[in-house]
Amino acid sequence: MRWRNGLWWLVGGGLALVLLIGGYLTANSGTPMAQNIGNLSLLAFSLAAAISCAAGARRDQESARAWWLLATAMLVWFSGVLAWTYFGITRDHLYPFPSIADLGFVGYAIPATAALFLFPRPPATLVSRLHTLLDGGVIAATVLFISWATVLGPAYRSSDQEFIGQLTGTSYPVVDVIIISLVLVLGIRRPVGDRLRWFCMGGGLLLIAITDSVYVRLVFEGATGSTGSPLAIGWMLAFGLIAIAPFVPRSPKEEGDRHRYAVGLELLPYAPVVVAILVSGYIVVDGTYPVQLGIGLVALVLLVARQVLIVIENVTLTRGLADQVAARTAELEGLGAIVTSSSDAIIGSTSDGKIVSWNPGAERIFGYPAADAIGRDQGFFVPASAREANDAALALVESTGEGHSFETERERSDGSVVQVAMTMSPVFTDGVMRGIATIAQDISERRAAETELRNAREAALEATRLKSEFLATMSHEIRTPMNGVIGLTGLLLDTPLDSTQRQYAQGVKGAGESLLLLINDILDFSKLEAGRINLEMESFDPRSLIDEVAGLLAEGARRKNLELIAYCLPEVPQQLVGDAGRIRQVLLNLLSNAVKFTAAGEIAIRVHSVDVADPQGDQRSMIRFEVQDTGIGVEATDHERLFESFAQADASTTRRYGGTGLGLAISRRLTEAMGGTIGVASTPGAGSTFWFTLPLAGSQGVAAPESSLLDDLRVLVVDDNATNRLVLESQLGSWRMNTVAVETGDVALERLLAAADAGEPFDIAVLDMCMPDINGIDLAEAISNHPNLAGTRLILLTSIGRIDRDRLAAAGVSEWLTKPVRSSALYDRLMHLMTDTDAEPVPETVHSRTVQLQDAQYGPNPRILVVEDNAVNQLVAESMLLKLGYRVDLVGDGAEAVKATSHETYAAVLMDCHMPVMDGFEATRAIRGRGGAHLPIIAMTAGALSEDRERCRAAGMDDYLAKPVDLTQLQTTLLRWVGTPSASTPADVVPAESSATTAVPAVPAAPAPGAVVVRHAEPREVVDPARLELLRGLGADDGWGVLPAAVAAFLGAVPGDLAELREAVKRGAGLGDAAHKLRGAAANIGADGVAALCAELEGASRTDTVVHPERLAELEAELELVSVALAESLIGAP
Repeated sequence: MRWRNGLWWLVGGGLALVLLIGGYLTANSGTPMAQNIGNLSLLAFSLAAAISCAAGARRDQESARAWWLLATAMLVWFSGVLAWTYFGITRDHLYPFPSIADLGFVGYAIPATAALFLFPRPPATLVSRLHTLLDGGVIAATVLFISWATVLGPAYRSSDQEFIGQLTGTSYPVVDVIIISLVLVLGIRRPVGDRLRWFCMGGGLLLIAITDSVYVRLVFEGATGSTGSPLAIGWMLAFGLIAIAPFVPRSPKEEGDRHRYAVGLELLPYAPVVVAILVSGYIVVDGTYPVQLGIGLVALVLLVARQVLIVIENVTLTRGLADQVAARTAELEGLGAIVTSSSDAIIGSTSDGKIVSWNPGAERIFGYPAADAIGRDQGFFVPASAREANDAALALVESTGEGHSFETERERSDGSVVQVAMTMSPVFTDGVMRGIATIAQDISERRAAETELRNAREAALEATRLKSEFLATMSHEIRTPMNGVIGLTGLLLDTPLDSTQRQYAQGVKGAGESLLLLINDILDFSKLEAGRINLEMESFDPRSLIDEVAGLLAEGARRKNLELIAYCLPEVPQQLVGDAGRIRQVLLNLLSNAVKFTAAGEIAIRVHSVDVADPQGDQRSMIRFEVQDTGIGVEATDHERLFESFAQADASTTRRYGGTGLGLAISRRLTEAMGGTIGVASTPGAGSTFWFTLPLAGSQGVAAPESSLLDDLRVLVVDDNATNRLVLESQLGSWRMNTVAVETGDVALERLLAAADAGEPFDIAVLDMCMPDINGIDLAEAISNHPNLAGTRLILLTSIGRIDRDRLAAAGVSEWLTKPVRSSALYDRLMHLMTDTDAEPVPETVHSRTVQLQDAQYGPNPRILVVEDNAVNQLVAESMLLKLGYRVDLVGDGAEAVKATSHETYAAVLMDCHMPVMDGFEATRAIRGRGGAHLPIIAMTAGALSEDRERCRAAGMDDYLAKPVDLTQLQTTLLRWVGTPSASTPADVVPAESSATTAVPAVPAAPAPGAVVVRHAEPREVVDPARLELLRGLGADDGWGVLPAAVAAFLGAVPGDLAELREAVKRGAGLGDAAHKLRGAAANIGADGVAALCAELEGASRTDTVVHPERLAELEAELELVSVALAESLIGAP
């Protein structure tokens, strides 16, 4: 019975909707709004009927053609109401008659008639067929008689309508007669299994025909806009019935006709006869009277013939009457069993309201035994608050003779109230309503679920609104990080591969990969909300990962004089299996927040193992990542809210510090997707520790560095920061070195001298640059100048970006590193110290970017102020300007720019437009408002539209550079406003012309749109031998250089790059970025063929050309050849 419950719910819901709309139309009949609502409702109901009939064709193969034709009929009617709606909108609801809409209202009958004949019919005897034919004749004749009296006659007699109007008006009743007759005739003898379906479908067609006839009558009476009146209810009910019909299943077995149904079949042809008799009293005797008289005589003859046939049929039927009575009794008993076993309450009452039946379902729901309920008034368990609605429902059922469904409350025997869905239906006996049958269903659980869903929907809508607001206002923040990727790549390709370019390359690798993941997630945040996150489980080195993350934000921490520390405890495996890109993204989110919200002190990234109890109570090992800061802290009440979408602890932080509150929400989604948890421990004013744990397994990867050169070496660590001492002790201890850590320079000298006097001198001293009592360089000089400490090698650690190299060498410093100290870099320095004892002390800057140390080196070069809140963009802009020979000052927002320009004289200002605290537009207006000499201000923004240029000029800016900033464009613009620096090539910057022999070879350009790419068939080198030779000459002097590492990196990245390309082709987006990434790597390794193919893909992306899978197959084949060639080039390599 599940389908019946579902069907009743569907019927009840549709009926409620019709009643709701009908109530409005009744109350506001004829108003423009009512007509609009009526038109739209008819469009929706007729389209729903068409879709439902099409679905019925798929479900019922036996009647598929009939359902398709009926769907077509519904669409034809839909086209008519569509035209009708158009007339209403364009003609202020003055609907023409006749019009093109009438073609749809009348033309639907053609496919509908064909559909009725195509529905399968049961076999019938000759007598039954004759009976059906006579019934059809009687119905058709009497309906035609009625129509002539009510519609056709007035149409012919109308003097207001022209011929075409009369013809159109006449077509409605003619079509109605055909439809009504066919429905009744074909439906009279339907089998039991099809009766309900035919009732819905045929009833819908009947309602359409009847409503159409009323509509035509109203038109001839001068009425217009009928769709905005209660008449629309008839059409809506009609299409609702038709829409339900395909979903009514057939009964599994045929049952005998019920008595009332049989009587109804016999009396059905009399119904139009009775109506015809009543109508005949209003016949107008005129020129059309003979026509109507003839129709009446035909109907009378057919009726008499039918009566004769009925007598013959009754004689035959009485022979099996006893069997039919027995079958009827069995049927009633079955229905009684259904009522008894139903979980819903089924209550019967008389017409005066006395309860006569009370099933077990009613006892269960309301708590009253049947003995206590039967005989009482049906309102005894209706609470006072629901009495008015209950009385109105009863009155509606009694007045209309139709069922009514509604939701209300009832009172249980214990005084509690239960929510129920009620359906009251009249019970007729011999055509007279004898009582009311009420079905009540307990909907308490559904109401609770609806409330919960409503609350969830409201929360989801609010989140969606906030997300849309964020994406609309912060789109430039999404584009801006790509400026760093493209800018650093340009710098790398335009400079020799010295230590500076090596740092740029690391910036490109880390920032590019992280920002690409971040951009993808922000632009499609719904993917995160739906949990559709693809994880790439690969082996990775956690120490290299946190070193890389720390390196990306080291410059921002350095500018705020923050101590940045990153370390893994020894128990963490050297290799872990997980999605390194996602872990990097979470760490970057947490670390960038720490740098942003920390004004002084330190920030530490810590990775260690923890044991966590799983739901079964078993302990399992997890990797815990922590980012600890000494920043502003967070109130305990805000901890959970921090990880919600677009939320921050305090709304004022958005303006003061920037950001959107999305980073932590993304971090939580990513952490949960990787099977982990994320949280925070914080004290306001003291700092915060954001952490996340992940179930990362160790893998058999690269083993920890092992070398007997470092075993048992004595190392003294001098640092005033306790966390730094702990980290260095942990790192050095993991290499089996004996470490002693002290806090001050004075104590360090004492320990060094004491150890030397004891005959156990320290082999290495690791010195911090900035200490309160004595700085690292002064301490190094003191150590170097003492004769007893000459054998102690010195390594200096610094947090500042500028340092005098000559002074380092004079102080005896052998190696120096910039904080945060990378574990691998420290290991390399230690090995260098122990293997190159005869070399002159040479300061190393591999892990810090090179900038000019003294302004005097630039001479009178112009000074440029860069106003930019993004650390990577600051790095790019500063590096470009230094390369061009300018002096550079950096500030982070517009307020600082206004202050700086009031104290210093600048040749020009490069102004970002969107920043926290004060944006570039406001800062420019403030600078201009001061007056004085004109200061050129050049905008830098991610906006690339003409409107952005106009806004910049309106604010008072002189010129405009679109991000990503091109070095040539920057040089041209500055030459226009500032002039050429007197020393255009700083000492540490090699001009592009001089790097042509050592820089990365030019990558093949992408073909121009429409260009023909010719590939020569002659033999060629798969990999450029000159490029391989160049790689062998870089790095270690062992004949192999960096070639093995370069090959390993390239081949290791190829699967991921190919996967990106395939996904980009599949999605139709991101192809250019994916191809560009592989293109640059291929050019670096000498795979010119791969680079050329990638250039073609880039060109296709720019011109929106479709890329066929064969092109990717060609690229994969080329990569296979490159892999073989590179493997051959490494034969004999260590």
